[in-house]
Amino acid sequence: MPHAYPELTGALAQMLDKIDTYLRDSGYEGPPVRMYLAGGLAVNYYCGSRYTEDVDASFSRRVVVRSEDLVIDYLRRDGTPSIIYFDANYNSTLSLLHEDFEDDALEWEGMNDTGRLVQLLVLSPLDLAVSKISRFTDQDQDDILDLARAGLITAEAVRMRALDALSYYVGNIRWVRGSIDVICNRIKALEATQPPRPSKGCEP
Repeated sequence: MPHAYPELTGALAQMLDKIDTYLRDSGYEGPPVRMYLAGGLAVNYYCGSRYTEDVDASFSRRVVVRSEDLVIDYLRRDGTPSIIYFDANYNSTLSLLHEDFEDDALEWEGMNDTGRLVQLLVLSPLDLAVSKISRFTDQDQDDILDLARAGLITAEAVRMRALDALSYYVGNIRWVRGSIDVICNRIKALEATQPPRPSKGCEP
């Protein structure tokens, strides 16, 4: 770990440089602003499983940036032109997230040794999986299963964390409970086909 594609890591570093420039130009002199990464890029960090274009992230302080300026061009490993962009529509309060997700987020290894005013953290594998239950598209389910294949989460841990988060979730709770059951059953089925492996420290 990390398993993020180098070209995606490089593009994300460019985005952080731009955010750092905005902070400095605004005259900000406080402690580093924490940027909490979720979504497909966070899954790529842990699993190296797929490309994604949108950067889903929240901040520890209010950061006003022009999202249209946070579009980074780069080349995928096969030479195909691609981009990443900051998704201004992402809102962590609309996801199923445990109240401690910020405290449990992990630093993106090797990304924060540059003196930037923005520090990149990634949702823990467990919180990342739980965050994908509220939307629960086919891609979200695949991402959760990728985390399980990597040995980073278990069905039991996901269920416990998700049900804890559900106690202060505002939305269709009945639907989300059904989604928790579905994904935990899928993780269990996956676990049954894999040899036992040591925990990665994601159990609650």
